[in-house]
Amino acid sequence: MQCVERLAYESLRVFLYGWLTCVTTGLGALPFLVVGSDAVGEQPLAVANAVAGGMMLAASGSMLVEAHEHSGPADWQLIVGLLVGALFIKGSEAMHGSGEEEDEADVVALHCAFVERRHFRKAMLIFTVMFCHSAAEGIAVGVSFSRHVHEKFGLYVSLLLAVHNVPEGLAMALVLVPRGVSVPLAALIAVLTSVPQPLLALASYLFIDAFQFLLP
Repeated sequence: MQCVERLAYESLRVFLYGWLTCVTTGLGALPFLVVGSDAVGEQPLAVANAVAGGMMLAASGSMLVEAHEHSGPADWQLIVGLLVGALFIKGSEAMHGSGEEEDEADVVALHCAFVERRHFRKAMLIFTVMFCHSAAEGIAVGVSFSRHVHEKFGLYVSLLLAVHNVPEGLAMALVLVPRGVSVPLAALIAVLTSVPQPLLALASYLFIDAFQFLLP
């Protein structure tokens, strides 16, 4: 009974941290409540993205080191996982495109689908790609709370992802707000693209807990 209660508590904690990473995406639109859209240039956005990218690189390095220490003879799984992840990203870019103009057009299409009921099919494709991107981050949150890693590691990864998501929301707001979208709606669209994070965080945590005997 005590084990069940502990699992329920830990599951709720993982779910809430997943929602933290999700909601912070909408914080990127809040600066436009006090400044105009033309007040945020490319340089501040580049700095914010560089900081977020550096933090995510540090988190990824920490996870690789942690996995290496626990893998033992199964260390080859890390190489396979990295290769599969790289191939998935390259395949997604090839199918969807990764240019700046294409990214802006994608966000505009999402806005048209939400507000003007246009470009719905394209918007669904874009939303699916963003869903997969957010799903991977949600899985990272859930796995980081595994009992096989340090007790505070889950908190560390969750906070890094939360900070990482703020520039993503800012980038979306920079496209939407100058086109007449209200700040609350821009924040809502940004949050919706990250909704998979709490769901996949909980699912991956429960999966890791149920199949611990398969872990190296």
